Amino acid sequence: MVGWIGLEGDENEKEKKRILYFLAIGVLGYFTGMLAGRAWALGTSFNLNTLVPWISASCLLIAFISIFVTIYFLKKSRKFHSLYQMEIDDDVNETYYVQMYRNLEFGTISFNVVSVMTILALFISMNEVMILHTSSIVLVLSVPALILAAVLQKYLFKTISIVRQFDLAFFSTPKDVMDFINSYDEGERQANLEQSFRILFQLNQYVLPGLYILIDLFSLLTGEIQLLAFLLVGAIHIYINVMQLPMVKRYFK
Repeated sequence: MVGWIGLEGDENEKEKKRILYFLAIGVLGYFTGMLAGRAWALGTSFNLNTLVPWISASCLLIAFISIFVTIYFLKKSRKFHSLYQMEIDDDVNETYYVQMYRNLEFGTISFNVVSVMTILALFISMNEVMILHTSSIVLVLSVPALILAAVLQKYLFKTISIVRQFDLAFFSTPKDVMDFINSYDEGERQANLEQSFRILFQLNQYVLPGLYILIDLFSLLTGEIQLLAFLLVGAIHIYINVMQLPMVKRYFK
């Protein structure tokens, strides 16, 4: 009976959190729409072009900072790997083992940030120069950042080879990545599976619907329908759901 009451209490708590979450979204949507409608009624428009140079420069700055962060974590991973190989004491070895993989994963995440920010800086600054005819400083600096990102990727893959004893190709295919994931131990694979599910769920239920609201707000503020943005977000939304079909066909023959 006590266990049943505890379980019911947990379910009620989860239900309250869901209600509060959707209530918060509703309130935020209401005030956002009210403010945007007020701005539109007053004829206020927002020129996004004024932010473009700042956005491209910020992306490049984050990319360069992330490069140093990635190197820091990958070096620490290699250091703990060396200590792990030399240590005899099991308790100390376990600490080195955890730190070795922990820093490798932090370095991998940081490298992914480098890749995204560098590509964003490159393409935004390219459009900035060609369309807005502004300074080309960010565009020029994006090229060495892209080269550094390629060198950093090689350094990351070399670290993975040292720590995980697995050689990833520079241009990896989905099969290569699946083989890499299958080289993990069972607990790590399970943790990755659970996190992947959470990411997919949050994208589908929270992030992408939130982007619809933001794009709609930009449309109201700029006075222009952001049709391409709506279509792109919609295409991603459909893609992550439709791509469940191969799994269904593969496992439910």
